[in-house]
Amino acid sequence: MDARKLVLREQRLVGMLPAAELERLSAAVESVDGDIRAELEFARDLGGYLAASGKLGFSVHLECQRCLQPVPKDVEAEFRWGIVWSEEQGKALPRDLDPVMQNGDELDLYQVLEDEILLNLPMVAYHDEECVPRDRFHFGGESGGEDEQRENPFKVLEQLKGSSDKS
Repeated sequence: MDARKLVLREQRLVGMLPAAELERLSAAVESVDGDIRAELEFARDLGGYLAASGKLGFSVHLECQRCLQPVPKDVEAEFRWGIVWSEEQGKALPRDLDPVMQNGDELDLYQVLEDEILLNLPMVAYHDEECVPRDRFHFGGESGGEDEQRENPFKVLEQLKGSSDKS
């Protein structure tokens, strides 16, 4: 798709992205539940830049970082893109527009939307309920008892200081 034509027509696209077509998403999650809902609106923004704004909605299963079992997550994301053809144009965009580069006459909409989906996945996932009992968490090595005193690491320095004071 040519983003220039979409912007000139002030095109609105609403549809479903087939999850099976998004290989990078499939590799990043345990599973994708259904297809991804997408809405996009192309228009010039107030500064005259070619822009697109939209929403994504999808459900995935991610690996819980406590129990390593799948945890379901619903993700809703909103975005605003500035369509550019070079890095210099991307740097000139206002801060509220994320640069999206169109190569030649075609904007690979599937790839750009998949990038946006991947950016909006949670960094880590946990079950809302306690999936691993707290007594199974261990920090560091096993301690020999709390009453046991540890050797002071500065004891040698104290001894050296004491021997230099006698000189």
